[in-house]
Amino acid sequence: MRWLIRRVLKKGKGAVSYEEDVHYGDVLTIGRAADQAIFLPDLRAALNHARITLLANGQYKIESLILAGIRVDGQIAYTTTAAAGAVAEIGNTRLTLLAAPQDFDGGIEISTLDKTEQKVEKDKRAKPTRLEQTKLSKRQPSWLLFIGVLLFGLALPMIGHFVPGFGEMLRHTPLPSTMSWNPGPLDASHQFFGADCQRCHQKAFLTVRDGACLTCHAGTPAHADPAKYNLPQLGNAECRSCHQDHEGARGLIRTDQRLCSDCHADLKARTKNASAFEDVRDFGTTHPEFKIDLPAWDADGKFAPRRVTWSDKLQENSGLKFNHLKHLKPDGLNTPDGHRVLQCANCHVPDAGSAKMRPVNFQTMCHGCHTLGFDVLAPAREVPHGKVSEVIYMLNEYYARVALEGGYQDAKSPVIVQERRRPGSPPLSQQQEALAWARDQARIVTESLFTGKACTTCHKVTAPRDPNDTWHVAPVRVSGIWFTDAKFTHEKHTTVKCEDCHDARKSEKASDLLIPGISNCRACHAGAYAKDKVATTCIACHDYHQSATLKMGRL
Repeated sequence: MRWLIRRVLKKGKGAVSYEEDVHYGDVLTIGRAADQAIFLPDLRAALNHARITLLANGQYKIESLILAGIRVDGQIAYTTTAAAGAVAEIGNTRLTLLAAPQDFDGGIEISTLDKTEQKVEKDKRAKPTRLEQTKLSKRQPSWLLFIGVLLFGLALPMIGHFVPGFGEMLRHTPLPSTMSWNPGPLDASHQFFGADCQRCHQKAFLTVRDGACLTCHAGTPAHADPAKYNLPQLGNAECRSCHQDHEGARGLIRTDQRLCSDCHADLKARTKNASAFEDVRDFGTTHPEFKIDLPAWDADGKFAPRRVTWSDKLQENSGLKFNHLKHLKPDGLNTPDGHRVLQCANCHVPDAGSAKMRPVNFQTMCHGCHTLGFDVLAPAREVPHGKVSEVIYMLNEYYARVALEGGYQDAKSPVIVQERRRPGSPPLSQQQEALAWARDQARIVTESLFTGKACTTCHKVTAPRDPNDTWHVAPVRVSGIWFTDAKFTHEKHTTVKCEDCHDARKSEKASDLLIPGISNCRACHAGAYAKDKVATTCIACHDYHQSATLKMGRL
């Protein structure tokens, strides 16, 4: 077959000349190799890049000999059939198929793309990356987006807000309702009125005002008196300064250290020494020693705890005698119920909230070993663990009955008391003798109980000062809450042993103060930015709203 190969040569000022060559063969090979029918000096062309075969019907078959393919009429192809006028591109070379010229079976025209043409072709094939490269304008989609947001983000929810029936319908459709305005779930304490947005958001497009909060929280304790301390942070503070809702079930309360340290780091200077509190910056580094409430009584005998700074030399005056060392022997104790090894939990049981311990109960915790029997002839009888008057009344009543009934087998008692009483009333003289014995016996037993191993084992007892006086047992009052200005729960400290904080196994006196100081807590806890200990902020132990007298509704 006879091929016409025409080369287009571009000259200066747009002039063009042609160079024609003749090729004989069934196939027209194209590539960078020297044996190719069409030699391409472009490095982007393979040695054997493609070939073109003339078909019987005047069309051409174009085949790529490499995996990258060949671009034909703007499309990548590997094998395709094309008619005259089709354009193939390899690198910067354009191959245009010609209708068979006179005296030729086929023809091809070869031209080179200059840089301007290459850029045009590249831009033509490039995907649009800017809005102006498309048929769209910036203004049109902007208006469409604005109208969409206005309609679905504002108009529909607003109509649903003012028309409750429509709003309820919207909540059951995919369309946005007032819930689309909700930035997040409410705090657990506010979820019961979560559907009533106006409870807090009383004015549209305004943040929640204090008046809305005080509708429910007027009785909440304030922090401190802004008139007394003259701090802008108190006087100008608003509820929303600290409390931001829609932050989750526990997101309403601030817990960061700055909530407190911003003022308390230099509180004395800020208040010009009006505050009695010491400066606090960080629990791990700058925090004063704990203050505790020691049991004490006023002049009228009323319980009036004394607030003091913790010290390892403090003594607790609880009115009780108790030896922890004896009761917590590792090898145990011999008790009426057998051998027992006592633990702290046998007597110290947290209350329902685990904030403090339940009072020690004599009947359930002590009575198993310490019975209150008073007469060997009546081992099952015991005096009550209660008031002195009740004990004396019970003893007088018991021995009066014994004396009148008789049959009390004590050799030291009168015969009239020892003999079983026969039916009928005894002579008055015998009754008087029996009752006189009963009074003396009750007095002796009372003195034995209050001075022997019964009451004095645990209590401080004072004898009557005169015949008209009675026995006195010092009142027992352990401080149920030692830290009145702090929160503590045993429930969160179950991973440590009791003796890690309370050195009770070495204590022989009830006056030993077994409450730990701050150094004990710092063994595990440090400030908000601690890396090797439990990070602990002020709110972990202290409440912000803690005033005993001032309420939020009266500020």
